[in-house]
Amino acid sequence: MSDSEDDDSPQIVLLTRLGELTAAQLLCGRLAADGIESFLPDEHLAAQNWHLQGAIGGIRVQVRRADLARAKEILAQPLLDVDEGPGASQEADDGNISLGDRAAFRALRVALVTLLLPGIVHPYSLWLAARALGRPDITAWGRWRALVALAVSSAGCACLGYLVYQIVR
Repeated sequence: MSDSEDDDSPQIVLLTRLGELTAAQLLCGRLAADGIESFLPDEHLAAQNWHLQGAIGGIRVQVRRADLARAKEILAQPLLDVDEGPGASQEADDGNISLGDRAAFRALRVALVTLLLPGIVHPYSLWLAARALGRPDITAWGRWRALVALAVSSAGCACLGYLVYQIVR
């Protein structure tokens, strides 16, 4: 195979891996807006088995080799242009979620799942919520979710304690 055939081949290459399916889909939409076709080979697995996203190493976003350089330029651009007018926030949001907010969101998910599985993992979700609230990088968004998780987990632990008390008594 010659070098010219190699350059023209529609070979698919990895652009990036993202931790959330929604973020990967948004990136694909952004690339499509600039005329770059992209692919999410892990989309169906991640949509049906969201809990395996970490196990598969994130959601792969792939593009054609010929579009890779332009796609990397688009990936490096900020998602939104922040206006520095009088009402603008002092902190520009780069689109990333802090580790504290991720911990709070995880605590909320675990707490809500435990509503379906009473008494099995409430102490764990309580611990996750308390840990998330103790993080210095948590925002108001994350704090609210951690507090909801804490309330749900506390109620679950109280119900679990009551059931154990009734059984032992």
